Amino acid sequence: MLTLPCLSMMRTQAAAAIEVDRICSLTVSAADSGYAGDFDEMTILVSLYRVAGVDTAGRYTPEAPFSKMDFTDIGSSTTADDWQKLAGQAEECLKEQKEDAPVEVKTVEVKKSEGEASATGTFSNLKTGMYLVVPKETENAKKTVRYSFTPYLTALPASEYAAAGTGSDEWDYNPTIGLKAEGEELTGSLVIRKTLENYNASLGAMTCVFQVEGHDENGVLAYSNVVGLTLTGAGDANAQTAKLTGIPAGLTVTVTEVYAGGSYEVKGDAVQKTVILSDGLVGDGEPASVSFTNSYDGGNRGGYGVTNHFESDGKNGWTWENPTPPVVEENE
Repeated sequence: MLTLPCLSMMRTQAAAAIEVDRICSLTVSAADSGYAGDFDEMTILVSLYRVAGVDTAGRYTPEAPFSKMDFTDIGSSTTADDWQKLAGQAEECLKEQKEDAPVEVKTVEVKKSEGEASATGTFSNLKTGMYLVVPKETENAKKTVRYSFTPYLTALPASEYAAAGTGSDEWDYNPTIGLKAEGEELTGSLVIRKTLENYNASLGAMTCVFQVEGHDENGVLAYSNVVGLTLTGAGDANAQTAKLTGIPAGLTVTVTEVYAGGSYEVKGDAVQKTVILSDGLVGDGEPASVSFTNSYDGGNRGGYGVTNHFESDGKNGWTWENPTPPVVEENE
């Protein structure tokens, strides 16, 4: 039986007496989380705190660190929201714990083992009672999504009838519970660096323009931007960079120098690809980057410009913002 990640009702009066000295186990499963594809490739750390003991009739008495909690009104009318509020109270008690009297905690890793159908983790040698389940916020293996989890209370033993008011009222001393998760799409940054091998000062400042596009795994355009850089000298001391932020993490982007500047030409590849890394989560924390080098071609055509930016007003119209400069850093 897979128990929902909260106790919607408690109807212990219809069940047999609880064997309070029985040793229990609790398995946490990611099978029905809605994100099993990601969770099967992750390791999720789950902490477990014993909040209250229980008597043979199903009445709960809070443990010392959680003495502020009141379980006297638990019954058939207790709602999921009520249980969530109780879980919040338990979390507050954890924050108030004293250093000289720490709350006992057990931890387990929820992950997919060889031969298993889904990611699971099992707590063993547990006493009967009420427990607070606290999964740790975790990123997926590709570092493209961050999952946060709702802490909740669960009881040992459990039963179908005690949890939902229907089904068997036989106590299960080794239940399986699920995870309630929400995913947040992560983003990263892209740095475009431009250097000139040589520079014709008589032509004045030169502007080059880059088109940046990224398609998802289905080939759908997921990101598009255009950015310009203006240079006034050659060498590393006069290099310019533009940093684009808020790009979906894990996306492969293609950066194309669509305009190299009047009387200048691209040295090397005018088209480069890179994968966007989650800000601060991958590698050494540096963003994805590409570098381009241009050289004066001997001509006398000057080239300078600004980057126009258009924003949709949501009513089939567009707002023109001009100019909208990128984040430009010198001497990179």
